[in-house]
Amino acid sequence: MLDALRQGDPRTWQAFCQDHAGLVLHVVRQTFARYGVGGDAHDIEDVGQEVFIRLSKQDFALLKRFNPARAKLTTFLRVVASSTTIDWLRRRHPQGDDIDDHADALVDEQASAAFDGIGGSQSALEAVEAEIGEAGLSDRQRAILRLMFDEDMDVEDIAEKLGIAAQTVRSAKHKAMVKLRGAFEAKQGKEAR
Repeated sequence: MLDALRQGDPRTWQAFCQDHAGLVLHVVRQTFARYGVGGDAHDIEDVGQEVFIRLSKQDFALLKRFNPARAKLTTFLRVVASSTTIDWLRRRHPQGDDIDDHADALVDEQASAAFDGIGGSQSALEAVEAEIGEAGLSDRQRAILRLMFDEDMDVEDIAEKLGIAAQTVRSAKHKAMVKLRGAFEAKQGKEAR
């Protein structure tokens, strides 16, 4: 089925959409609820359609990147549906505060430079490490933090994606945060001297 989808077979694509529409709409509803947004049926349907559009864009480029050896198709669809919903919410419901209203908080040059570095092409973790230096994170800890903070995935989804227990995800996150905190405190200590 995946090969036929990746080649753009219209009947297979239609069957795929029908088979997975329920899952996609469920994830959209869950994501709306997680962010405290009471989307109506039309909004939920619109986002669901965006998920399938994202999957088929550029000759099914996203779907072609799916690797069944790394995750189940349902997990992959959950991640795509969740990130599409978050993108939609950001476009439709922008944050109420404008950062320029809080410009006084960025008084020194160093804080301003650090702020400018966040949100570019760097991930949140890369931006933090650029500011505090190498924290000694393991590859697993890096992967978990990226999925958690850049992809906005919850513990259960990360555990399923990586094929590990949810408690392992929580433990790895905790240890990574301890290492980052230690690197931050060490940097502050050096700067204070």
